Amino acid sequence: MPATTPRLSLPYLQPSQAQKHVTHNEALQLLDAVVQLRVLGFGATTPPAAPAAGDVHALGPGATGDWSGQDGRLALWDGTGWQFLSPRDGWRAWDRGAQQLRVWTEGAWAPVAPPLQNLAGVGIGTASDATNRLAVAANATLLSHAGAGHQVKVNKAAAADTASLLFQSNWTGHAEMGLAGGLDFSLKVSDGSAWSTALTVARATGVVSLPQGAAINGPVTGAAVQSSAIDGTAGRLLTTGAFGLGGALPALGDAGVTDGSLVPGLYAYDTAAGSTGGPASVTRGTLLHSRRGASLGETQLLVVEAGSASGVYAGLVFGRSRSGGAWGGWTCGSVQDSTAGTNGRCLRQQDGTQTCWHTITTSASAETVWTFPQAFASTTGLVVTLGVNGSALTALFPRHTAKGTASVSLSVVNGSGTRVAASLDMIAVGRWF
Repeated sequence: MPATTPRLSLPYLQPSQAQKHVTHNEALQLLDAVVQLRVLGFGATTPPAAPAAGDVHALGPGATGDWSGQDGRLALWDGTGWQFLSPRDGWRAWDRGAQQLRVWTEGAWAPVAPPLQNLAGVGIGTASDATNRLAVAANATLLSHAGAGHQVKVNKAAAADTASLLFQSNWTGHAEMGLAGGLDFSLKVSDGSAWSTALTVARATGVVSLPQGAAINGPVTGAAVQSSAIDGTAGRLLTTGAFGLGGALPALGDAGVTDGSLVPGLYAYDTAAGSTGGPASVTRGTLLHSRRGASLGETQLLVVEAGSASGVYAGLVFGRSRSGGAWGGWTCGSVQDSTAGTNGRCLRQQDGTQTCWHTITTSASAETVWTFPQAFASTTGLVVTLGVNGSALTALFPRHTAKGTASVSLSVVNGSGTRVAASLDMIAVGRWF
């Protein structure tokens, strides 16, 4: 019969053994040491001066004194002396100093859980590798705060390197955001073969660029958008209807302000709705207000829609300007219409003046009728001027009779009052409204 047990080397009671209690107590003492084993220190080489009963040390190389020659064994102080045990593979011991559980394997005490610093890799639900040192296979990953906020930091070595988040489907990248090859933030997308930069943010200015353009399927709002149809704040986006573009014209108050409060643009002028400062007798129209710059010249054009006087008709254009002071008077004198035909030419001006001119050969037998290219509104104030064409002709007298709004009768007579045929230049000036 062997003297000790095969695993813990506990002493057996032998047949006919005297003082069996000594052997039994020795076995109990060894069990007390190795069951729920607690070790004061690992790699110890010098016995303590005043050990306590039950103290256990894991001896390291070069043990001295009472431990000499016991390298690698467990030293147990039983109250009177040291007992030595040889650990076996799989024995576990609690390191009282490091507060760590160790296991005896391959001739050394190793932590059951390796140190959690400078790990070669960690795999949760999957295996890590040399590139993906941290690998997680799970339905979700939670990174929460520890009492305040929480930051996820992705650091890179140099500006030309990449620090980003890559989104994949079946291990093919389709979206990436971060610092990709530079220090400006970017967002890229891929169809699986080629990448396109959808968005960049300049680190120096914060300006966002959309290299591929943008399709916005909802309203654009905020401080960068006009607050009203006549908001002229620099840099803001125009909305549909701004200054009448794509919508109704904004109402105009006083067109004659000189404090710069009237923002350049198109306005609806309507005296019934409170508009003032327009040309006399204009009740409705469209006003275009322009400005060269701060405290510089301004101009206004008003196209009439309706007026309260006969001469203020739809389509009539008034204009005025100012340069640092009061507005000048409204003027209306530009050409309204110009026509030409077999009866001569006609020029109509916006203030109502009409001028017609023509050259005709009179008859020696009867009055010659000149039908005006455009009819006049009235014979009142209508002036017809005639001149015989030809320097060789003398003592000839042009005259006109039967002057009407649509025509005038003409003839040329000699000194005897007899009609003669002559080339006659004619001009008629009057009003067309």
